[in-house]
Amino acid sequence: MHSDRSALTIERRSLAVGVLDAADVDGEATLRLTIQIESAGAHLVAPFASDALIIITTTRVGLTAQVRKIAMLAHAAGVSHLVLAVVRSSADDLQPNAFDTLTRGFDTMMRRLNFVSAAIIPIDNASDKTAAISGAHILRRDQALANYLVTLPRPSPLHTSQLDPSPPSEHFAAHVACLTSREELLPGREYRLRIGSLEQPATITAIKHRLDTETLQRLPARTLSQGEIGVCTVATHPAIHLAPDSLGAARFEIWGEQTDEPIAAGTVDFALRRGQNVHWQELSVAKPLRSSMKAQRPCIVWFTGLSGAGKSTIANLVESALAANGSHTYLLDGDNVRHGLNKDLGFTAADRVENIRRVGEVARLFVDAGLIVLCSFISPFRAERAAVRGLLDDGEFIEIHVTAPLEVCEQRDPKGLYAKCRAGKLPNFTGIDSPYEAPENPDLILETAMAPADELAQRVIALLAARGMIAARD
Repeated sequence: MHSDRSALTIERRSLAVGVLDAADVDGEATLRLTIQIESAGAHLVAPFASDALIIITTTRVGLTAQVRKIAMLAHAAGVSHLVLAVVRSSADDLQPNAFDTLTRGFDTMMRRLNFVSAAIIPIDNASDKTAAISGAHILRRDQALANYLVTLPRPSPLHTSQLDPSPPSEHFAAHVACLTSREELLPGREYRLRIGSLEQPATITAIKHRLDTETLQRLPARTLSQGEIGVCTVATHPAIHLAPDSLGAARFEIWGEQTDEPIAAGTVDFALRRGQNVHWQELSVAKPLRSSMKAQRPCIVWFTGLSGAGKSTIANLVESALAANGSHTYLLDGDNVRHGLNKDLGFTAADRVENIRRVGEVARLFVDAGLIVLCSFISPFRAERAAVRGLLDDGEFIEIHVTAPLEVCEQRDPKGLYAKCRAGKLPNFTGIDSPYEAPENPDLILETAMAPADELAQRVIALLAARGMIAARD
């Protein structure tokens, strides 16, 4: 990953075309359309990564809610050109005005969206008529889809001299469309941002509102699901230049750490000044001096596991042993931080992400102060635990999986939470109706059904000594 301005050069030179079938048309019509795309010298790509998106419908199906939603998603994702390909059949001869009616409806829809061009084109053998929409290219009545695609401007590479001369920004506002059903787009979670050929970490810091795809009304939202569009603020590190491509769209994609397809796509609205006006203040006293004064190496010891597995019990025993040995520590416990710092958060997926994000930032400050920080949190998502690890230097994050069979955790149930969940009084409970993602490569696994807590705590102490965080005991 890098942030060199030249990395924003666009490699594509031919028109990238995407196709979405909103009417389940027959394969022959789709094949004919694909042939026209290729004859225009264009190439097929994923729909919302395209320069031009073709939505297939029929005169019978018309402008459904699905067609309108696809158009909205394409606009939010930065698609420049929209084509509505209308497959006609011989039955349309009984309704000679059907295509004209569809054209008027499409025209009305396009007046609400600001595509570079938009057109509605029949795909059949009975008619060559084509209508140009909302200031798009004026088409001759004998033009077909291939002829139209040839007229569209191709994106050209941008060189450093053409890029946005304004300073780089690490915070910007954007329209974002969620594209996948695999997961919601969650504020606070770290993703991979791809803009041009640049890729780097990014976070959705806030979802200001969601747009209703029918009315464009602003609706409250805390997450975005598949097919939803939101106005969001996005943070990157380091700062980047928000350069548009040659068609004027500063487009990006958002990928998960483990996904093989984009979760979302969007367009930059504007850079936020706060991203340009906040600078890091260098201090005379830093982490090395603070930790040397305490004769220890600072780190985070992160205990993760189901409720009732024994995280807090072991973390408390570890801190007691460290304190008795003269180590400087602090224990952050999942329940305790919800009495103050995170008292405004619930237990939805979005709130769980924000809970761990805040705790991670606090723990990082304690590490900078030279402390050994013990964190006891269910922390069900790998992505958030990885994000905390990413805040620290190598070797400063020690992940410990505290585990016990679910039935054992339920039998213990020290806080009565499993009983409430089973009674339907506590939704979104990890391990029952909310997922827990176990660590894939933890530094230590503690099976609390197999050994007493005192013995397991000593294993943690031994690990810290072996890693050089504390002095080895005689």
